[in-house]
Amino acid sequence: MRKINSYFAVFILFLFIVGCAQETEIEKHGKHFQKHNDYKSLSKVVELIKLDDDTTYVKKILGEPIDMGFDYRYLIDSVGVKGCPIGAVFHINESGKIDQKWIDEICE
Repeated sequence: MRKINSYFAVFILFLFIVGCAQETEIEKHGKHFQKHNDYKSLSKVVELIKLDDDTTYVKKILGEPIDMGFDYRYLIDSVGVKGCPIGAVFHINESGKIDQKWIDEICE
């Protein structure tokens, strides 16, 4: 009986480790963006990041941003029809949370 309990405990531990080790969808897209700097991955992350998420979470997913103090920017290696860089903008409120997000040409 004791041997069965030990196997059961090991099995539960294994399930816990496997479950915790799986990447979420947003983490997969974030890693892909960090490696390839592509629009599709960045666009998916913008879609999946929730308003009111903390800026540390955005950095964890996408890496170090261009920090403008009031927003974080992530650019891809491409320009839009107006000749401006294309990228994602995450506006930061006074609490350090994301309150707006978008991906488009950044002409400023």
